[in-house]
Amino acid sequence: MKTELHVPKRSTYTILSAMGYFLDGYDLSVISVFTFILSTYKIFEYTKFELAFVSGSALLGAMVGAILFGHYSDRIGRRYLYIFDLVFFVVFAILSALSTNIIEMIIFRFFIGWGVGADYALSPVYATEMYPNEKRGRGYGWVWAFWSIGAGVSFLLGYLFFLVTPLQAWRYALGLGAVPALVTVFLRTRMPESSRWKVVSQGGNAVEEAKALSSQTGMSENDIGALLQEKKDQEGVSAGSILALFKGENLKRTAIVWIQWIAYDIGAYGFGLYSPLILSALGFKGSLSILLSASLYVPGFLGAMGAAYLNDTTGRRTLQIVGFGGMTLGMILIAAASAYAGALVLGLGIIGLILWYGIGNLGPGNTMGLYAIELLPTKLRSSSMGSATAITRFVSFLSAFEFPFIALSLGKLTFFEVLVVVMAFAFVFTILFTPETKGLTLEQIAKSKYRPHRLEFHYDKTGEVTEEAKAQND
Repeated sequence: MKTELHVPKRSTYTILSAMGYFLDGYDLSVISVFTFILSTYKIFEYTKFELAFVSGSALLGAMVGAILFGHYSDRIGRRYLYIFDLVFFVVFAILSALSTNIIEMIIFRFFIGWGVGADYALSPVYATEMYPNEKRGRGYGWVWAFWSIGAGVSFLLGYLFFLVTPLQAWRYALGLGAVPALVTVFLRTRMPESSRWKVVSQGGNAVEEAKALSSQTGMSENDIGALLQEKKDQEGVSAGSILALFKGENLKRTAIVWIQWIAYDIGAYGFGLYSPLILSALGFKGSLSILLSASLYVPGFLGAMGAAYLNDTTGRRTLQIVGFGGMTLGMILIAAASAYAGALVLGLGIIGLILWYGIGNLGPGNTMGLYAIELLPTKLRSSSMGSATAITRFVSFLSAFEFPFIALSLGKLTFFEVLVVVMAFAFVFTILFTPETKGLTLEQIAKSKYRPHRLEFHYDKTGEVTEEAKAQND
């Protein structure tokens, strides 16, 4: 007897994928509450190196999780890994909260990072593949917006617990991350496999299921036909092959994704992992620095929400240019606030912080992952997101050493100046090299040819060369 396919609402795909990003934001940011209390009250013995390592260990773990889960997601499918990866958030959030020394914290945070990296390679890919092409940017934008909610909630809970029990606040803040993770694990068990992955991996055997899910995914007969053609075109490519990301056309696209995302994470994590300490250095003392860290994710969330509605109209490239430009200006204002005294200058610093978080999430914070997913074909999509996440998590891990070693050795102004230069580089790089993907189907993007800052589209939705392309080629 044939089992009836469960067809969830589109909002269900979005929320359950978004909860993965909520947990990513929560678990990566909540460590700032711990490092703030550790530095303030010396609750454990530690060295400067261990302080940086405890902030970066989850990012190092994310590198491993992203590579492994991204590879196997392309090989065996999205669904089961999409469910299993959240187990890391449950188990190691609890163990982190029970840590008795700095070494235990580093180890447990490393393994919670496995879950973070895995979910980066799974949740946004799954959601993007299950969304209609004309709303793909909105679907991803909604998922990304929950990262800021998770980060903001981590600081807010840290602040509330700090008011009640300053020495133990970090335990409650870290441990509570297990609760939404456990709930989401059970809810994800109701989700079907990605239609696009099934068609490319199984061919005609998956066509009927893809048609059954078309009311939610928006896949037309032409889209399914293009996927079957993609399966033929990619027959020589091993699903999940990391090496395939660095061959021919794929190499150009992988380079675009890696370079711009690396630049973004040098700034985002170099600053974000120590935001309460940095805000203390700017003059916001005690629990106020934790509360202000939480409030900064309000413009971050608003920026991400703006991206959800602008990705498919304004476009990814434009948002990324605006975002990196805004982050550059924001960090210039923050640097000025650190160098000069006075209420006016401090006010400019606050404006800089709003630009850094708000415009940053409107642009590159949102577009980085979207490009990693869209620019590579189905067989390599999770591997692209996983490998990009892995290299950027390693860079983010190194960024955990930025503040302790640059700011504490050369001064916080030098630290801010370094971030200005990095963001300005990313701004120029986007203008020169990053293409626009708005309005194209995933199948069309896979068949296009990359040229500096644009894609040449040579085929229609059925895989035939267009008359316009023939004229150009002649």
